[in-house]
Amino acid sequence: MLANRSISFRRLVACSALGAGVALAGPALSQDQEQAPIFGVELDVVSVTAVVFDKGGHFIRGLGPDDVEVYEDGVLQKVSYFREARGGEAKIPLSVVLTLDSSGSMKENLHFLKEAALNFVYKLEDVDSALVVQFNSSIKGSADFSEDIDRLESFVDGMQAWGGTSLFDATHYSLNRVRDQPGRKAVIVFSDGADTSSDLRERDVIDYAKAVEATVYGVGIKSPMGGSPKGFLKTIAKETGGQAFFPGKVGELIKVFAAISDELHNHYALAYSPTKPSDGSYREIEVKLKRPDAEIRVRKGYYSLKRPAR
Repeated sequence: MLANRSISFRRLVACSALGAGVALAGPALSQDQEQAPIFGVELDVVSVTAVVFDKGGHFIRGLGPDDVEVYEDGVLQKVSYFREARGGEAKIPLSVVLTLDSSGSMKENLHFLKEAALNFVYKLEDVDSALVVQFNSSIKGSADFSEDIDRLESFVDGMQAWGGTSLFDATHYSLNRVRDQPGRKAVIVFSDGADTSSDLRERDVIDYAKAVEATVYGVGIKSPMGGSPKGFLKTIAKETGGQAFFPGKVGELIKVFAAISDELHNHYALAYSPTKPSDGSYREIEVKLKRPDAEIRVRKGYYSLKRPAR
């Protein structure tokens, strides 16, 4: 089964478009980091995940490349690849990281989080793989991405609540783990409080997220210890084309995680070759629909690395 997943979405794009060459630079998770890292993507093909929904929030199927217009920094681009995730016989694989807060403040609510996370894992499809990351004062991730439900379940069940909240470091770690995975890439970040123990800064992590083709979904609940992750989770979700959820009751987590699972399996993948060469700038992406009855959500843009002189 893993062999079937070895063809990444980038290679699927390359077969349909002009080909893709990627070089991604980001910060290693370091205890002695002193300066802001450099982020960027050197691309011949830019891939974009688009979620299209009606006024009732339901996913709209059956769209084609003629239904959208893609702009980079306000300049119309030619769409070279457009496909519905569940369209045709071959599904686009999903690689997802569940990044779960297991700090001391989660002691009373950890069983609710485990149940929601496991319900998400049970909804993974045969082409999907997942990685589980738990964080408190430290960060611990499962060995590798896996489609083995029993293995993922065992890792979730083994989570214990203690320590502080390294929210920023854990989010960066998860983005770094998923960045080279095939297909659609996503990170689900859950926390019940603000960061208390990270080495990285919030801005660094958000900038790094812009350089990784992964959609981030944030889920936050109110901590009994005070502090809120709401600002960070809302910002990073918006920049990457995801959503942020803040349920009023911890018992609603199952419903939230189920809604994220449904969206991750219902989207469009599209790609284009930028008309402007890589120059080190941040590029804004806008995708416009030609249908008045629908709305679309995509990532806001990406950093383009300046190519070295040859």
